[in-house]
Amino acid sequence: MLRLMIDDQYPFMPWDKIDAVVFDVGNVLLSWTPQEQLSRIIPERPDLHAELTTRIFKSPYWCMRDRGSATVEEVIAGMSATAPELETYIRRVMKEWIDLPVIPEGVHALKACQAHGVKRYALTNFADEEFAIACKKYDLFDLFDDFVVSGRLHMVKPCREIYDHLIDKFALTPARTLFIDDSPPNIEAALDAGWQGLCYNRAGKLNDFFG
Repeated sequence: MLRLMIDDQYPFMPWDKIDAVVFDVGNVLLSWTPQEQLSRIIPERPDLHAELTTRIFKSPYWCMRDRGSATVEEVIAGMSATAPELETYIRRVMKEWIDLPVIPEGVHALKACQAHGVKRYALTNFADEEFAIACKKYDLFDLFDDFVVSGRLHMVKPCREIYDHLIDKFALTPARTLFIDDSPPNIEAALDAGWQGLCYNRAGKLNDFFG
C-alpha cells in the first residue's frame, strides 16, 4: 500500500496529528556537501577536489565513521592507503569538516515545533565524537529533547532497526511521529516503519509547510 508523505496529505503542518518531530541534521539543519567542505578546507588545491570527494565522502570508510565501527585514524589510513601523498589533505578534511552553515528554515521548523509543544528529536548518521563537537558548536541542539546518533548505536539510516529504536526509546506512536530528512531512501524507510515523512528536497519547503 502506498504511504503518502505528510505534505501530500496536508498543505500545512497538522499540529493536532503529530506528537513528535524527528529531524535529520545534515542538509536539514546544517548545510553539508563535499564541494562546500573541500572549497573551504582545501581551497588551494581545487585540482584535488574530485579525487578527495571519492576517497573521503564517497568511501565506505566514511560510512564506517557514521556507524562507529572505525576510529578517525583508522579511516584516514584507509582513505590514504593507496595515495599516501594525499594523507595530509585527507587528515585536514577529517579534522575540520564540522564547520557547517546553519540552514535557517530548518531551525525555524525546529522552533515552530517547540512553540507548539511538540517533542523534538534528532535522528542522524553522525560519528559520536564529531556529533559531540557539533552539539557544543551550535546552540540549535539546545532546542532538542534528545538525540539518536548512528555512531553511538552502531547502526545507520535507513536500516529499520534505528527507526524502531527511536520509537521504543521515547515511547512514541509511529503514526504520530514525523520525520524530516533530505534523503528519499531515509524517508521511505520511515514510511515503511509507519511514521509520517517529509522529504526536504527543495529550498523553502520547510518554510512553506511550517509557516
